[in-house]
Amino acid sequence: MSHNMYPKIGLALGSGGAKGLAHIGVIKVLEKNNIPIDYIAGSSIGALLGAYYATYKDTQKLEDLILNFNRRKGFELFDFTIKGGLFKGIKAERFIAEILEGAKFETLKIPFAAVATDINTAESIMLSEGSIVKAVRASVAVPAFYQPLLYKNRLLADGGLSNPIPVDVLTTMGADITIAVNLDSFYLEKTLKEMPALSRVPVHSINILRHTLAQQSAKTADIIISPQDTLHVGILGWRFFFDNERAKQIIKEGENVAEAALPQIQKSIQEFRYNHTRRGKFFALFRRLRKKGRPISFSS
Repeated sequence: MSHNMYPKIGLALGSGGAKGLAHIGVIKVLEKNNIPIDYIAGSSIGALLGAYYATYKDTQKLEDLILNFNRRKGFELFDFTIKGGLFKGIKAERFIAEILEGAKFETLKIPFAAVATDINTAESIMLSEGSIVKAVRASVAVPAFYQPLLYKNRLLADGGLSNPIPVDVLTTMGADITIAVNLDSFYLEKTLKEMPALSRVPVHSINILRHTLAQQSAKTADIIISPQDTLHVGILGWRFFFDNERAKQIIKEGENVAEAALPQIQKSIQEFRYNHTRRGKFFALFRRLRKKGRPISFSS
């Protein structure tokens, strides 16, 4: 049980390339409405933004990080290779170290864990100790773009391959209420009206895989927030990191869908607190016997 009968709230930030800018909007709304974030677990872009917020606990600083990013800075991260991916990832790791300014897991303002995928065993690996820089570097190692990272006797790649929305990690960390941000509900928007072109078939197939895996990954969350891909960012959409106006639109989409979820988040907190009174415990047991366990989902 959490202290003072107030729930520990965990936020799972999903993978999804530039669509992950919506995470900033979600965090802004939670912060503005005094919804405490007690734990953060992130996958891929969710790991990068989650680690940054856990380090500084400052949404303005987080937003500025993205809006001050430009093509020149982006190109500085490229260290080309032909082995294991297009880029070695050494420069990306330096960038992560620079923006986190020597942060360590044990000194973060919010407990944080990144997830990566062991490409030899297909396991989802929780990274919450050791080097936070290497944890994030492993989690963002998009296949074919960045080389996998050899770390702790494992060959680690993008967390989105095995656990795109690490709700289970939040439970392990001790969260009472889990909020998942799903960036991969966009497949539902891509209804095909006619036979697709050959070039579209692989993309559509990947979308199906991502959508299905994300649904599975987030199913145990208490609340699922699903920003929509209104700008058609797609799977990665790196160019959106260099376009301030579009970046702001994606952030705003995150704000909008988080605002819609606020009443349910607040209700879940109230229910938790009531359920931990003596009277509430009795009725909570009765409700659990009847509950089907379906998470409540929000999208714009």
